[in-house]
Amino acid sequence: MSEKLWDPIRRIAVVATPEERVRQRFVSFLLQRGCPISAIQVEYKVGQKGRFDVAVSAPDGSLWLLAECKAEIYPIERLWEMAWAQLRRYARTLPLPNYFAVVIGSQIWCWQAKEGTPLNQFPEYPR
Repeated sequence: MSEKLWDPIRRIAVVATPEERVRQRFVSFLLQRGCPISAIQVEYKVGQKGRFDVAVSAPDGSLWLLAECKAEIYPIERLWEMAWAQLRRYARTLPLPNYFAVVIGSQIWCWQAKEGTPLNQFPEYPR
């Protein structure tokens, strides 16, 4: 039987794949940083075939952050290329969020979406 993880956003037990472990660690990180559970969506559907791993809405309902999560199963350069290609492709179909994030293993990179400016630290959730 496959190991399961509890997903507090979808309120279901999910198979503990390497990528799911990364996604659930990131969700825990967001909750610890003060993002309300109601603002977080997992496997946020984009278009007909795509999905972001994690989307976070701002209090006004706009997209605050979109994140792509990857397990460290390939060299980090390849994972970055894959995540960046997905972010660009999916982001074209949505309103621009405030931030994009790439999560690879336990590392998180975040930048302002509009300016493309990398951030030195993860942004505070708006109140």
